[in-house]
Amino acid sequence: MSLTATPVMVLLGLIVNSASIPSLTRDFLALKRNHFPGRFACGHALDHILEEIKGSEILQMTRKPSRNQRRKAHRFRQDLLDLVEAHDCRVVGRVWIKEAGKGLNLSASYSYAVQDIARHFSQYLTFRDTLGVLIADGRDHETNRGVAHSIFTQKWRTGGDPYTPLSEVPLFSASDNHAGLQIADLLATTLVFPRAAWAYCPRRPEILIHQGSTPTCEQTSAPDSGVSSTVTATRPGSGAEVSSSAIPFPRSPAPGSSDPDGAGTA
Repeated sequence: MSLTATPVMVLLGLIVNSASIPSLTRDFLALKRNHFPGRFACGHALDHILEEIKGSEILQMTRKPSRNQRRKAHRFRQDLLDLVEAHDCRVVGRVWIKEAGKGLNLSASYSYAVQDIARHFSQYLTFRDTLGVLIADGRDHETNRGVAHSIFTQKWRTGGDPYTPLSEVPLFSASDNHAGLQIADLLATTLVFPRAAWAYCPRRPEILIHQGSTPTCEQTSAPDSGVSSTVTATRPGSGAEVSSSAIPFPRSPAPGSSDPDGAGTA
């Protein structure tokens, strides 16, 4: 098992009304410029989408000795949640808590997680009586090909389509030009990952930062207001699954934070 392996694997999807994508993209660009003005001081405004703010950066700021850096990270997370709420987005995902000293079958886990997100997204679309497309953050070609094919064989089988509202199998893209993928990555890394690690992992002095794929979904009708998540986690060593549905993102500091500017610290 790699010494750089993370204790938690998170795969998260952001459901966005297709009509909201233009305004969500512009508002996300404005958020990046507002919080990191030095990195976006020059160049064409639309080129700023290419400069990603990674969740690992925000977590590093959260752990800084500087109170100002911790506050900056907290304000960024707060404004990111406000952005997601303002555009009536939804969050769906899956979390694995790894057993100490043991790794995961990443290929199988990733395929299963994407299938699980596709099922939840399909159920959501059915409830809304609309259609949608799932766009995932691309990995390597073989992984993308295998995951897409695993859903292709289920979608077009003669026994019935479990993903009827999905117009096509998952599409894979680089996150550089997709605000939705970048937002999903930030939510997974700066909010879901540290909270899952704190809640389910044995207490350790260090928790490594996860940087994984985060699919984003697009739909054609607006959902209700508010932000919710559907997360399934497995307790280390227990083999039992703990499921939670429609959980609002907490606004209070994460457990283990000594003050508001340390919110999200695992």
